[in-house]
Amino acid sequence: MARIKIISDSTADISAELANELDIDIIPTQIQFGDQSFRAGTELGNEQYYQLIDDGRLRPRFLPPSQADLDATFRRVTERYDYIFSIHMAAQLSPIYRMVQQTQSRIPATAAKVRVVDSKSFSAGLGTVVMHAARAVQDGASPSEVERLITEAVTHTHFVFFVDTIDALEQAGCLEYTNSNVSSLQRIKPLLLLDDGEIVLYERTRTRTKAIEGLATFVEDFPKVQAVSVLYTTSPEDVDKFLERLDPVFPRGEVTTMQMSASSAVMLGPGAMGVAVYEGLS
Repeated sequence: MARIKIISDSTADISAELANELDIDIIPTQIQFGDQSFRAGTELGNEQYYQLIDDGRLRPRFLPPSQADLDATFRRVTERYDYIFSIHMAAQLSPIYRMVQQTQSRIPATAAKVRVVDSKSFSAGLGTVVMHAARAVQDGASPSEVERLITEAVTHTHFVFFVDTIDALEQAGCLEYTNSNVSSLQRIKPLLLLDDGEIVLYERTRTRTKAIEGLATFVEDFPKVQAVSVLYTTSPEDVDKFLERLDPVFPRGEVTTMQMSASSAVMLGPGAMGVAVYEGLS
């Protein structure tokens, strides 16, 4: 049986416990505070990150993984596995995908076969794709079956979110390659959607209440929903309101809830909230 490995980056919003359970390798992005950079999830935990932004004296900055961490990860896994699927946040939002491709190009042809995947998403959207791929590997799927599942999961996973301001998205470079007019929406609280890897306007909303209502309506509009995940940065009370609103359609006990990882939170900023919908495979 082929030895298969799933890799992602720390924007996937997968807990360390679940990553360990599913044998997923997570490459840490970096977060810069002042003149210091930290590996997200290892040198800077989520709790420490939120304490630092609550302090407010230093503004965080998102940075991709170091090349040294990429090289070390692929050097290790190519020695132990036959097939590697490296699944990352949308290529239009960050240089991570391109950096991994460049790292892959230096891997000897005689080593493991590496497939670099653009998830077209991030945060819970990316995490959903990665978790389904890892579960397929644990269930004994072949490399071709895993690849097909990943392709379908990318197509059937959707991520919508809102932010207090778009400042963090702009600072992280997430709007640099977008063709949409998101950058002109500073004065409202828009619902934003990952559409084929690009951040686009989903709905114009001006209050948190309307934004939360829009998230629930987004879920309701799908004829079939297998899984829902809701994530927040600093406002857990928003999650309670969302779950109460969604409960008649999708029981709150079946919704995965968590605080965003530092890697995602630094891109969205305080007060952000997002929902990932997984339709299931066709």
